[in-house]
Amino acid sequence: MKTKILMVVAALLFLGGCGYKDIDRRFFVVSIGVDKSDDKENMYDITLKLAVPSSETKTASTESRMMTESAETISEAVRIIKSKVEKELDFSHTKIIIFGENVVEDDLTNILDWFYRRRDIQAISWTAVGSPTALSVLQAKPSGERTPSNSLFISFGNVGTETPYVTSVYKFDFRRKQAERGIDPFLPIIKTEEEAFSINKTSVISNMKQALVLSEEETKYFNMLRNRASKFDIKVEKEGKPYFLFSTDKIRASFDLKSEKSNRPVISFDVQLSGIVEEAFETLDEAKANEYEKAVKMEVEEQINSLLKKLQKEEVDPLGFGLRYRATETGKESNKIEKWDEMYPDVQFKVNITVDMNNVGIIHDQEGHPE
Repeated sequence: MKTKILMVVAALLFLGGCGYKDIDRRFFVVSIGVDKSDDKENMYDITLKLAVPSSETKTASTESRMMTESAETISEAVRIIKSKVEKELDFSHTKIIIFGENVVEDDLTNILDWFYRRRDIQAISWTAVGSPTALSVLQAKPSGERTPSNSLFISFGNVGTETPYVTSVYKFDFRRKQAERGIDPFLPIIKTEEEAFSINKTSVISNMKQALVLSEEETKYFNMLRNRASKFDIKVEKEGKPYFLFSTDKIRASFDLKSEKSNRPVISFDVQLSGIVEEAFETLDEAKANEYEKAVKMEVEEQINSLLKKLQKEEVDPLGFGLRYRATETGKESNKIEKWDEMYPDVQFKVNITVDMNNVGIIHDQEGHPE
């Protein structure tokens, strides 16, 4: 028994010297922003958003501190910030990394290296582009936010709003796409609007620089093709005016890559949609459901074809067509990559849309007649 007590005491003595600090002696870094510095001597403006721990266990603390420092490297900026705070910086709760617009326009390789090497920054941290700057996004304080940066965490974590406009990208996923051949990484764009923000555009990265920005509508269909959206609204027009709005409850998308006899590759996209008419600007007839399904089919087919051709024109491949080619073709990897780079500009796209309209959403009066 005495031996066991001595072993416990010895273990406690070792814990006292291991560098562990109590929670009330730490600042938790919940989000990090990286901007290009206006100072010619420094390269970056690094912003850390620090959550201040609360002594109250029942209520969350909204208190936070913003620390910004200019330096040639991220490591140097963090060390300078440490000299200006009285508590230890804890990066284990860092959930989002934001790069300013002027940062993604240049090579991201060196900037990302620091984040990949830090063992205390989780691989499941989200990454994004801040518009116009990362600092402006971190400074935004949406009403109702319970803890610092919690609004962003909820938006990207799919635990709050369900929208096809938000493109969530983890740090590990961005790293994987960066290293993988045959697919280009991408990042969501967070735009500040007074005290709030909007997330409805996507930045496509090629050669570790921003090569293309997808608009709101393009981002929506991009997430459809990635199978990252189920709740989807499709506006159908008639003679240039709104006709009806089709709301989906289920979406499935897949593609095949084949070569024709002319050796020209063909990418066939199959998209299956099911849902109801959520809003109509004219009186609809249930007997014309097939006609309405064709109208939805034509609208979706046009939007997808436009998006795919735009990606092809800009020579970016965020959907991983080249990755599929590598996986299905035989031969040396270097030869396959070179061959795909030559073939991609000549790829032909075929889009097949299947629409299942459960009902047209007609409201009947008490006598059973459409209103």
